Amino acid sequence: MIDLQSYIFRSVVRLVFFLINVLALYLLLRGHHLPGGGFIAGLATAISLILLSLALGVEAMHRLLRVDPMRVGVAGLAVAVTTGLAPVVAGRAFLEQFHVQGAKVPLLGELHLGTPLLFDLGVYLVVVGITSKLLFALSKSTQRLPALVAEDESRYSAPTEEPIETAPPGAGSPTNPPQRRPPHGT
Repeated sequence: MIDLQSYIFRSVVRLVFFLINVLALYLLLRGHHLPGGGFIAGLATAISLILLSLALGVEAMHRLLRVDPMRVGVAGLAVAVTTGLAPVVAGRAFLEQFHVQGAKVPLLGELHLGTPLLFDLGVYLVVVGITSKLLFALSKSTQRLPALVAEDESRYSAPTEEPIETAPPGAGSPTNPPQRRPPHGT
């Protein structure tokens, strides 16, 4: 893949990253009363992460995130399941909603907090985690890099399994890329 190193592209993507995540927050907060919610907000955030990885590079995104996206997804699944099962523990129906009347917040109006928002937050984290992991692995494979780093290999594969990605003879590795041949006729 060609490394663009465009200052304008990186600057625009950082601005767009911020704007998309403000939109994602808006979609997340309005989701239990109007269309929107955790799923579409999670997709918006995942798209912003993909744009940022295009501007900075996939390796830089791994260093920037500092946490495996699948762990974010598992944390979101735990929040969503806990939100659904909490009423059952109290003897109520599964996924029954509870609301707390909030105070009036300047510029936002009256704040209504409840379990639907927590459930949407869990869905948001699941979608961000899984979508990011999937798309980062795909983008790495299109750049002829291993899709899984060493700790991912040990985390997501069985001990008796052979590695999925084996380098063909003469293909080189990410640290030792293959030599390019000059085009014909030069």
